[in-house]
Amino acid sequence: MVHRREVIGSLLALGASPAAATCRARKTYVGGAPFTGLTAPMLEAARASGAPPDDAALDAAFGQAMERARPVAATAALARAEGPIWTRTQAAAGAQAERFYWASAGKAHTATAVLQLVEEGRLALDAPLSRWVPAAPNARLITAEDLLAHTSGLFSFQADAALRARSGYKSPEEALAAAFAHPPEFCPGAAWSYSNTGYTLLGRIVELIEQRPFHEVVTARVVDRLGLTETTILAPRQSLAGMALPAPGPQASDGANDDVTTPWAAGPVAASAADMVRFWRGVFAGRLHSHEITSRRFARLYPMFGARVSFYGLGVTVTDLASAGGQADLWLGHDGGLPGATATAGYSTARGAYFAVAFTGPGSPQATANLLLSATAT
Repeated sequence: MVHRREVIGSLLALGASPAAATCRARKTYVGGAPFTGLTAPMLEAARASGAPPDDAALDAAFGQAMERARPVAATAALARAEGPIWTRTQAAAGAQAERFYWASAGKAHTATAVLQLVEEGRLALDAPLSRWVPAAPNARLITAEDLLAHTSGLFSFQADAALRARSGYKSPEEALAAAFAHPPEFCPGAAWSYSNTGYTLLGRIVELIEQRPFHEVVTARVVDRLGLTETTILAPRQSLAGMALPAPGPQASDGANDDVTTPWAAGPVAASAADMVRFWRGVFAGRLHSHEITSRRFARLYPMFGARVSFYGLGVTVTDLASAGGQADLWLGHDGGLPGATATAGYSTARGAYFAVAFTGPGSPQATANLLLSATAT
């Protein structure tokens, strides 16, 4: 059981950062223009079934991708809105590969649980962070929606050099303390900047509302609701038998020896590729929240990292492949990555198919997903 008083006490013990009162008011967004190319019919089409996948064509494409990328371990799945799921997994001799770590792709699961609370009237998107974590910089100006959309301005804890240099597990309290020691990047609402800190705070908010550990909440609200038998919402310090562990190369950046449970609510999912497809089918089918909430997740899409290729909503991304020099297609989902493990999962509007690909070691899950989708008849 998570007790509200204990959690608030642990966060208040962090102390207010030197930048706690940096901004006097929220600011108007002045970043790049939000994406407007996603239409309501595109979201509705994600619920429509199509021709089942061609297993032979997908097997050939997967084999080709493995020859090119040569990952330590890889898994992939592809399916329509209904019907069978094609899936394959490959691992080097001795490598574990029953489930894969999906890194930040798991933010979509966290956001789903948060938005269920919104739909139930137990949390408001405009609720101030100060209600739960008053020690955070600009807490009275930051909203739950800012945390979901990465418009809070809060420093992202994984960018703290001292924290990254330490190997092993770091608790949410340690991550927040490191983040709060840095001044915000901008006043809430003024811009977009990817912040794992925001999702760690969302995990704490979920615990305070539900009065139980975050991983138990998301398991009940997402995993159990969809009947996912190959998904684990990782608890702090949990060691999961059979999980493909990150396999950083010799030139991996600092942070390569981190524990995969350190990201916590910012990346809590270990799963099969097939279950990641089931998750995204559940999102678009309205099995996790209403279609109105789904539309709200994609209503305002901020350009990510200064480029006009990928855009961020509420725990979801849109990737415009045409802007990236590829075919006309939008991928609706979420990517993930950390040293030695990368992943992508979501829905292709052009192919009318759901996909999920995760690697450990070298290679590009996005390139493999594109190859698999290209082998899918529309």
